[in-house]
Amino acid sequence: MNAKMMRRLLMLMLATGMSAGGVLGCSDENPDGPVQEIPDGGEPDGEEPDAEPDGEEPDAEPDAEPDAEPDGGEVDGRRAMPLQVQVLNRQGLPIVGAAVMHAGVEHISDGEGRVLLSAPEDAERFVARIDAEGFAPSSLDYPVQRATDDHTAHAIVRLLPLGSPIVFNHDEAATISRGRIRVELAANSLVDGQGNAVTGEVEATIASLDPTEDARFMPGPLVGLPEGGGEETPILSVMMGDISFWQHGEKLQLAEGEQARLEFFIPEAFEAYQEGDLIEFWHFDLSQARWVQEGNCTVALAGGQRLAQCAPTHFSWWNADKPVSLRNCVNIKVIDGETGEPIPGAALEGMGLDFEGALVGQGLTDGEGRSCMNFLLDGTLDVGAFHADYLYQEGGPVQVVGNSVPADCSGAGEGACQEVVVELLNRGTCLTGKVLDETYNVLEGASVYAVHEGALGAQYFSAVSDASGNYCVEVPQDVELSLYALDGEGSVAVETASTAGAESLQCGDEGCAEATAMVMGTGSMACLKSYVAVNGYSTPAPGMPVYVYSEHPTRSCEPGQDDPASWGAMVAQTVSDASGNWAVEVPLDMAGTLYVSVGSCVDTLGVECLNGDRLMPVQVAELEGSIDQGPCQEVHPTPLPDACLE
Repeated sequence: MNAKMMRRLLMLMLATGMSAGGVLGCSDENPDGPVQEIPDGGEPDGEEPDAEPDGEEPDAEPDAEPDAEPDGGEVDGRRAMPLQVQVLNRQGLPIVGAAVMHAGVEHISDGEGRVLLSAPEDAERFVARIDAEGFAPSSLDYPVQRATDDHTAHAIVRLLPLGSPIVFNHDEAATISRGRIRVELAANSLVDGQGNAVTGEVEATIASLDPTEDARFMPGPLVGLPEGGGEETPILSVMMGDISFWQHGEKLQLAEGEQARLEFFIPEAFEAYQEGDLIEFWHFDLSQARWVQEGNCTVALAGGQRLAQCAPTHFSWWNADKPVSLRNCVNIKVIDGETGEPIPGAALEGMGLDFEGALVGQGLTDGEGRSCMNFLLDGTLDVGAFHADYLYQEGGPVQVVGNSVPADCSGAGEGACQEVVVELLNRGTCLTGKVLDETYNVLEGASVYAVHEGALGAQYFSAVSDASGNYCVEVPQDVELSLYALDGEGSVAVETASTAGAESLQCGDEGCAEATAMVMGTGSMACLKSYVAVNGYSTPAPGMPVYVYSEHPTRSCEPGQDDPASWGAMVAQTVSDASGNWAVEVPLDMAGTLYVSVGSCVDTLGVECLNGDRLMPVQVAELEGSIDQGPCQEVHPTPLPDACLE
């Protein structure tokens, strides 16, 4: 796994990620006149969510068992397999508390990020919406498959982090950008949920998704509903993103009659597009997991970069895509690599790329372990499989090479589908090691994560160090691993390990692979600084506590829940000085998104004396620094109510 994918692994259960970015080749000239240019603030390697910022915690309990026995009845002795869904972040860690809305019932992901869905009677598809705090909303769409035995199907959904909000003055025209997306917005063109005009400070979130790098984080299948009706069509993604605007935790929309401009910077790999070309423009309908066309984008040049210039009618997920007509197909069989037996209910993912766009296919194997997937005509497809009962895929993704003779899973076309076999293995080995504190004494209770890049992306395995500082974790054989240890108090240790040549063993056996001891706090540090004020920003607020978390903290001022140490995985803390200033050091390996909570629970005001949820995310740059010698990265200042000083 590369360094970018690994840095944010440190976040305990709710860690997130986002691709490196910033404005790419933005022109200094604006054809519509001067605007307020809002700096990006940087895009980290990983970030987090928010379907509805500042939303309340779901009331539902995490799923442990299916909500009901699988429906659908028996057909030829087969029953519909329930679907176990695991919701993960960019680093492959589980997202706890994600809301999965399926068939009118909300399910909440458990400590492993999992929910179990039963197939509604006579249903042909599992279609669900997924929301999690700090992430762009997403969906899942898988076929209902049947098997003779008591099998469960498995699927993975990865959520794209929203990142920290970009704050700007909506009383002036503004250009807001992040990654490969730029939005031009007229002054006071947004309205709240009641249709009231919005003025003053507004926050923007832009989750930019380059399909050449982040295709697994798309909000759903690349299937489109063409403008004016017609049959569903597969589409190639050129560039996409989730764009949202907020004020006081409420989502805003474009006022009726107002116009905005959305620009996608076209990745260099998609060389087919030239100035003046049209690319179809689509928004994503989360309720049916389909892209819906709304006109076209026009390709333009600016600063030597090719842009797809589009006119959104609202703000949500948008995509510049090209429909696909002719294609190839492949029949995939997933088997147990040891026994050769078919594996029903395995999740499949195929990724393909050509000069016009990216195509991502997905599916589930049936009772015989089979599925069919379409891909680009004369293109390539990298096929990966996942099943929770198996550790990894033998040999990594299987590459399928197409040809010039069209063939389709439906049977259309002159050619025939190719045939491939994917092997999953449950043969692993054990990895042992030791965790030490900053003074090289053994450390008990540290959380240890071992991560490798699997066929479907980052995959983690975990353990906890014992009273002797020792840990043992069961991992795949013959893989390279990145190791992380967290002590729960802000210290982090990072190492690497390999299981190349290791025997098939379990924890407790002799001969486990050994990792180098991990020493807490020995890595490089980054520095953050800011200030706290009341009465707007005019009066410094001394003595205000500041807590930094690696995950989105669950803050509460209720008795018994008001201890900041219990809100999440804390990595640093301090208090503001007499001038309201504060500074902290955090591990440089945590470059990406951290969460800064400012203030405390005041008896009569409660959470009013905590900074707002949407001001907590901070993009930590990959810049080594210290409080004494600098440099320190400045983050958004925190305004609190005057009464919080009393």
